[in-house]
Amino acid sequence: MTSRLALAALLAALALVPLGISDQYVLHIMVMICLNVMMAVSMWLLGITGLISFGQAGFMFIGAMTTTLLVKLGHWPFWVSLPFGAIAAGLVSIPVGRLSLRVKGVYFFLVTLAFGEVVRGVFAYFQDPFGGWYGIRDIPPPEPAKLFDTLHKLPFYYLGLVLTLITCLVVYRASRAWFGMILWSIREGDLLASSVGVNVPGFKLAAFVVAAFFAGLAGSFYAHYFAYISPLVFTFQYSVSILVFIVVGGFNSFAGPIVGAVVLTLIPELFRVTGKYQMLIFGLILVGSMLTMPDGIMGAVQRWRARRVRSS
Repeated sequence: MTSRLALAALLAALALVPLGISDQYVLHIMVMICLNVMMAVSMWLLGITGLISFGQAGFMFIGAMTTTLLVKLGHWPFWVSLPFGAIAAGLVSIPVGRLSLRVKGVYFFLVTLAFGEVVRGVFAYFQDPFGGWYGIRDIPPPEPAKLFDTLHKLPFYYLGLVLTLITCLVVYRASRAWFGMILWSIREGDLLASSVGVNVPGFKLAAFVVAAFFAGLAGSFYAHYFAYISPLVFTFQYSVSILVFIVVGGFNSFAGPIVGAVVLTLIPELFRVTGKYQMLIFGLILVGSMLTMPDGIMGAVQRWRARRVRSS
């Protein structure tokens, strides 16, 4: 009951607090937190099978490009094209997953990394209709355009918050249901899981597709928020950043990727005033957190709670 009240209070704060914020830059940071949480949570679902994909940025790019072309060239309404971006990423992930899941370990990393680079390469090579390396600009905002004005971030924040809550709800329920229990068992030992009748390749593929689906959804939102997409945006480095969010937040808890995404989105902004030393300070904090909290922030919180229980 207490946890439900805390969750309700948190949701109320997320919904009401932005109404009192007039600084558009602060609202922009909150939108970026929504995007990063969506990506981190989607990768975490795949990660509980023991797999880490470096192709998440590629699926995000597919979602962004799909909705962009549907809206800009096909003149589809944003609200209709939005789910198609996620669906397109999910459909592309099926053959990619079937191929990449044939290998394990570092080979899986390399295959998914290659996929992300191939996506960037294809979109960069064709000037028409993908815009080449320059990308596509002036992507229309969601309807009504008067409400979703690029100079006013509050409507985008609420849209991002809704999409983030949907992503978190689906992934959380999936991870806590029988589907998630099977994924955790595969992580502990896929041969053991297979020996008791679990269709290991099938469940890994399902997790891969769901992760790609929500990455595509995040990409669709990204495209219409920034009104610009380019192969220079959806890079391998962004996929690595998403993995860092999960590691710093803590892998063994659903809250881990959320906390990691929030903290590591805020820290660079807090040290922006340091100028050229911004990334140096961020790197030192990142290394320090990994050395002092090897299980992530949530792992440290769980250990602190355990010590309090023992001491009491």
